[in-house]
Amino acid sequence: MISNSVNSPFTRFPPRLRETAAAGLAAFALSFGAAGFGAAAAQPAIPADTLGLAVGLDALRWQDSFDLRDEFADYRAMGVRWLRTDLNWETVQQDGPDSFDWSEMDRIVDTAASFGISVLPVVGSTPEWAWETPEQITPPTDPGAFGRFMSEAVRRYAPRGIHVWEIWNEPNLKGPFPPRPDPAAYAMLLKAAAPAIRAADPQATIILGGLAAASSTDRGGRAMAAAEFLNAVYEAGAGGSFDAVGFHPYTGDDLPDIGARRSSWGMMAGPIRDVMAAHGDQDMRIWITEYGAPTNEEEGGVSEARQAELLASGVRLARETPWIGPLFWYSYRDLGTDPDDAEDWFGLMAEDGRPKPVRDTLERILSE
Repeated sequence: MISNSVNSPFTRFPPRLRETAAAGLAAFALSFGAAGFGAAAAQPAIPADTLGLAVGLDALRWQDSFDLRDEFADYRAMGVRWLRTDLNWETVQQDGPDSFDWSEMDRIVDTAASFGISVLPVVGSTPEWAWETPEQITPPTDPGAFGRFMSEAVRRYAPRGIHVWEIWNEPNLKGPFPPRPDPAAYAMLLKAAAPAIRAADPQATIILGGLAAASSTDRGGRAMAAAEFLNAVYEAGAGGSFDAVGFHPYTGDDLPDIGARRSSWGMMAGPIRDVMAAHGDQDMRIWITEYGAPTNEEEGGVSEARQAELLASGVRLARETPWIGPLFWYSYRDLGTDPDDAEDWFGLMAEDGRPKPVRDTLERILSE
């Protein structure tokens, strides 16, 4: 997901690595209407009450330019102003540590800008040359390589208005962080990335990569409990290397409830914030960089009506809670129709483009 299971957050991930005012936003959009495609403008700081849209890893970069523009036009029609999408390190530097091919990300960033949509990049996916061995995907042997990549990325995109960066997606899961969740290795990436980002853009905001809401550590190495992982990242010396904690509080069919101990929202309010407070970050916000629900109702998902209720309830609770930052809803369109594959069913629309009730809910919230 950008990948969580409703009941077991570590069971579904992609197979490969699977804050300002409204006037400011309007001026942002108008500047692009006058300047045209690809023009640069200042991205507003992201408000804490933002409702954004998150799309799946690799959801945009394979699209041709016409389809990409059509999709962004639809985002704009819905009122979307913030989009979370991936910046794939592996693709940019696939030919070695001195090679940089920004063409795919440039196309996404420029298309977003032409529609007045701001981008939150989630950076991840280690290129093969940086693995420990050629046979197995690993975090980079040299975390400094990631720091150098982030320096180049920020120098390229800060002038285009990108000032918020999320470092990795669900690093407490094996799928996004192979071969197994490793908080010490992830802490090294944060410690390498933070000074590089801040040197290139002192106003940047760094988000600790959205943690999957795993409540326990899996003995098989597929997942590490979110609170345990976060505490280990702090213990490895990465406190001070991020400005907010990302979290993915999927709830299945249950409405979000901060007071429910077994709820992933309760996990945020309890164990996650307890860890943050223990390390002096009690005033730091938690950003919900993914929340959603699949509508394969007959196979354990939710009804389409319930999906819309989950969005409305999640946004309302997030906006009522001072320590919660922006919320990004996952996702735009269903990926398929396999009833046994929950990953196919998270969209605002069905695969054939039919709007689900959740789309009307999102549009209503964004128009308020």
